[in-house]
Amino acid sequence: MTDRGDAEALLGALWQRVQAGGAGDRDVLLDPGALSEADLLLRVSTGPDGTAPVEVVHAIGVLRALRFLAGVDEEERLVALRLLTEVRLASPYLVADDVFAALEAGVDDGLALLGADALGRARTDPAPETLNRAVSLLEDAVRATPDESDVLAARLSNLGLAYRMRAERLGTGELDRAVSTGAQAVSQCPPGAADLAGCLANFADSLLARFERLGRADDLEAGVCAHEAAVEATPDGHPLRSTVLGKLGAALTMRFLVAEDADDIETAVALCEQAAAAATPGDPFYAQHHTNLGMARAVRATLANARGDIDGAVAACREAVAATVPGDPSAVVRWQNLAATLHDRFELLGAHDDLDGSAAAARQALRSQAALADDPVSLAMLLSNASSVLRVRGDIEHDGDDLELAVDTARRAVELSPKGHPARANRANNYALALLSRFDDRLRTDAPSSTEDLSLAVTVLREVTQDVGRHDNRPGGLSTLGLVLLRRFEHDGRTGDLDEAIRVCTEAVVSLVQSHPALAGAALNLGSAHRTRSDAQDDAGAAAAAVKAWTSGAAATGSPVPLRLACARQWAEFAARREVWDSAAQGYDQACALLPLVAWHGLGRSDQEHALMRQAPVPGEAAAAGLAVHDPERALRHLEQGRAVLWKQHLDLRDDAASLRAVAPRLAERLEQIRRALDDVNSATASMLSRS
Repeated sequence: MTDRGDAEALLGALWQRVQAGGAGDRDVLLDPGALSEADLLLRVSTGPDGTAPVEVVHAIGVLRALRFLAGVDEEERLVALRLLTEVRLASPYLVADDVFAALEAGVDDGLALLGADALGRARTDPAPETLNRAVSLLEDAVRATPDESDVLAARLSNLGLAYRMRAERLGTGELDRAVSTGAQAVSQCPPGAADLAGCLANFADSLLARFERLGRADDLEAGVCAHEAAVEATPDGHPLRSTVLGKLGAALTMRFLVAEDADDIETAVALCEQAAAAATPGDPFYAQHHTNLGMARAVRATLANARGDIDGAVAACREAVAATVPGDPSAVVRWQNLAATLHDRFELLGAHDDLDGSAAAARQALRSQAALADDPVSLAMLLSNASSVLRVRGDIEHDGDDLELAVDTARRAVELSPKGHPARANRANNYALALLSRFDDRLRTDAPSSTEDLSLAVTVLREVTQDVGRHDNRPGGLSTLGLVLLRRFEHDGRTGDLDEAIRVCTEAVVSLVQSHPALAGAALNLGSAHRTRSDAQDDAGAAAAAVKAWTSGAAATGSPVPLRLACARQWAEFAARREVWDSAAQGYDQACALLPLVAWHGLGRSDQEHALMRQAPVPGEAAAAGLAVHDPERALRHLEQGRAVLWKQHLDLRDDAASLRAVAPRLAERLEQIRRALDDVNSATASMLSRS
């Protein structure tokens, strides 16, 4: 920066140029040196806080206004309008209304322009003052805009968006204001108005934000309807077409999680795919379209146990994170979504790297959240997702610290979810599972323990499962409640706990269709409860009921394979213990048939071996059951099945692809490429081993 004298000299020279231009000398205004002088003046006058003296901004604004009047393009007018509005805000007497009139504008136009600029910066700038300035400018713009103006709707819509962003990001109580302002914006738009689609989309977003905060079902339905209307208002080729398609897809995903209408999630995936395909890197909504697609596909994958969907979900969420600029407040949600999809893939497929990746993404989300105010909506989702990851990892690695943190974060997530909120049930279920895991871990390590954790879990689950039809995951809550009651019975022998466990687990299983992904887990818990009654009371009916439950779980093709295999093993082992060998042999038949699916091709070798190690007793026990029913061929077959899972997968890749080549030559060629790549890896591995 030069000294004050230099700045004053530059300012004086600029005013001389302005005066000459005002007197009719166009050349002095259009001279390329004019903007160079203005830029230099601005640089030497700007202080450490990033602001320039009002007299400097005034002079540059007048210069840009005269250049517009001398024939320079529309961009020059907008620059002048921005600068002179800033001056008007700082010193109203310096810029008269006729100056704005010369720019074919009013003060309201300048305020709206500055407000929109600040709102745009606030999308990627977490600083509260940026968003607060946007709200203030937009409020002033709306107040200054005549009621009959055709731009009032767009300004109201921007103001509603700013209120929503501030409520979501800073935790302010402005969601009602955002909704009412958005509704007012829509009401100002006549049918076919250019601003209608944008106004509808912003209004819908505010309704859905209030639904996420308060759980009002009417807000969810109204939000979906508004997004549908926005799509109708944007024909193909409309600049907002992909944006409103993606927003409607996200809204339908949200509604599916509440109402479980399969048509909603199918439509959601299709819409989100269209939106993501239409966006290109650098598009302001590129990252958002991909995170919406990732969540829609993850939800559908969980519903249908679909490996292709869950892989696509992870890929889309990774793309969203990669496209998010540093410091963008939306990074919290995008990292959180990546953590959730990786966790879902771990639950479905069992790759330990996904669990580690989920934990890393959750930590990144927590770091991003720390830079923002505590918005209860995003914070509750973040805490609940982080708790799930910590609990699963704590269970697998017997890490008590992870389980302690899982309990704490799950508890905070429930506290941030008001009663009646649709997400409260899932978060309460997660909290109860964390309490159960901590109880089991303390028993395993002989740490001092009581049933306090179990009793707290029972209380939490009873509260969220007591109303029939209150939420979509009631069967999951009932099943978890049954498991907790069963564990409490095993610890202190309360007969009432066992009776209630069987009742609620039965209700959970009965309420699930055969294809539901939660069926195997619910059947596993129900069978365990019946087995406990059979053991405690020597009840043959309970024994039969246990086997029936596990049989249904093993056959639940829509459920994750590890849970189906657990049902088959419980069935077989229980029947073998009771020496009901025909039933035991059938259970082991199911278990052995599922072994290859537990260690499927898509897992890394170490994950495959780990999955099979956990099932190591199955082939030998299955062979013993085969011999017990006088079927030595069956026994031998199971022994071969058990020891040849990975060998068979290797041989599968050696199968002749001639038949495939006849119907799908490109796919056959791709298979050959994969074979060659795997052969190269195997050769390199063998070479390294031979040298070591």
